Amino acid sequence: MSAANTAADNIERLEARLLATIPSIEARAVEPSRGFQKIEFRNVVFRYLDKWSDAVFQVGPIDFTLQSGDLVFITGGNGSGKSTFMKLLCGLYKPDSGEITFDGVRVNDSTRQAYRELIAAIFPDYHLFEKLYGVPDPDPAEVDSLLTQFRLRDKTHLTDHQFSTLDLSAGQRKRLALIVSLLEKRPLLLLDEWAADQDPEFRRKFYYDLLPELKRTGETVVAISHDDRYLDEMDVPARRLRMEDGRIVAEQTVESRG
Repeated sequence: MSAANTAADNIERLEARLLATIPSIEARAVEPSRGFQKIEFRNVVFRYLDKWSDAVFQVGPIDFTLQSGDLVFITGGNGSGKSTFMKLLCGLYKPDSGEITFDGVRVNDSTRQAYRELIAAIFPDYHLFEKLYGVPDPDPAEVDSLLTQFRLRDKTHLTDHQFSTLDLSAGQRKRLALIVSLLEKRPLLLLDEWAADQDPEFRRKFYYDLLPELKRTGETVVAISHDDRYLDEMDVPARRLRMEDGRIVAEQTVESRG
């Protein structure tokens, strides 16, 4: 219970900080992010250490290039390093060696915040706020369209930057989190097993409708997936990377069959 209370207190403190910084958040959000052309990993290594500072698991070395407009799927077994790779990609983890660059600019302590602002990410341990942060002037028609598309229009609505309820199923909450990410209009969307909580209908919708539409509109998406069957049946240009033991061991480029 104490751990749960601590987590709740941390979330409350985070929301208080967000409320205190709303003017600066909204000032940045008024102007669309400048986007990026290319993100590169060059010999990136991240190590998990035990209490004696010995490495118990290593991700990397990884060389990886992400171009604007790419749709990339990361596959591999549990413990292969997929989520760690994504946390390196979104700037939550700092490499122990190697470098990450965006448009030739190295991600370091002085550039990390600007880099993070390019990215919207949904991880399995995400938190959903009732208040919509970082979207100063949401388009009511767009919000209504997204709620309808994700079958949430009769479950919740947005009024004065606040959702009427978050009393939703796990799959519905994950859909609402994706709606928020789409409203933020960040240049890069990262999804860690987003479809895992969805029923078959929305898994199909995710792979066969949503991701192809994002690809067609030039969005950049990197998604972790175990759904090989859906990936095999998708009809959209994409890259598939497979990870084992912390390394990218295979890459495949799939072209549209149409």
